[in-house]
Amino acid sequence: MLDGLDEEDSLEEGGQATEKKRRLSMHQVKALEKNFDVGNKLEPERKVKLAEELGLQPRQVAIWFQNRRARWKTKVLEKDYAMLKANREKEPLWKSFS
Repeated sequence: MLDGLDEEDSLEEGGQATEKKRRLSMHQVKALEKNFDVGNKLEPERKVKLAEELGLQPRQVAIWFQNRRARWKTKVLEKDYAMLKANREKEPLWKSFS
């Protein structure tokens, strides 16, 4: 055993030790989502307060927000692309060459 983890949880195929991936609880995720809806940028004071409230490290909160912004941006781009594509398909072909 390494640091209290089962051997199968702590060893990769190559035999290198790894940490078990920690997941957030549903309560933590809901609170983070709610805060993201308020504002997707995270001021240092807000990050520390949120981390303390949720029992997380400030770095975990910062990384969650960073990942969430990336997912949000991807969804916005996909939506914009779909709208542009739909509008493009509605236009007559001769308008494309103007």
